Amino acid sequence: MGSFTRLISYLAEKRAELFQLSNRDALLAKVVVDIHRHREDKVTATVPLFSLHQVHPIDRGTALAKLNDRVDALRASRDELREARVLDTETLIRHIPSISAIKVVEAADDETYIAFEGNGRLVAMQEVFDEADGIEVEVEIYRFARPDKILRRLRRVQRANRLPLT
Repeated sequence: MGSFTRLISYLAEKRAELFQLSNRDALLAKVVVDIHRHREDKVTATVPLFSLHQVHPIDRGTALAKLNDRVDALRASRDELREARVLDTETLIRHIPSISAIKVVEAADDETYIAFEGNGRLVAMQEVFDEADGIEVEVEIYRFARPDKILRRLRRVQRANRLPLT
């Protein structure tokens, strides 16, 4: 499937969620714009799956359906993926396709990350694998001269979504 076709498909899926938007979604959208505006650098790295934390829940119809499909796809290949131990971008696209990479902001000295893009894939992987599996995931890490401001905003979104703060 071409990138344009994937984009159209992605937008069609998100259209159903437009009517469910809330203030939390506006807050997240503002933070994501700030992340892109203020980042100084972006690097691709492999990090432990369970060092990744979601910024919003997966709790809407289309997102829940997609989550279930992703869990099923990962479970079907669980042994193979567990043996590989590294879920790089190519592997993720093959098993749980998406239009973008999993995008994160480092929360604490290369040990904890908050995902601002790819939360559904993150939740699916954490449902299928255990921390003891030692799975690592390729992500895009966004870096800032002053990360404290962005981290405060991401934690505000986590708090608004009643998620544990990272």
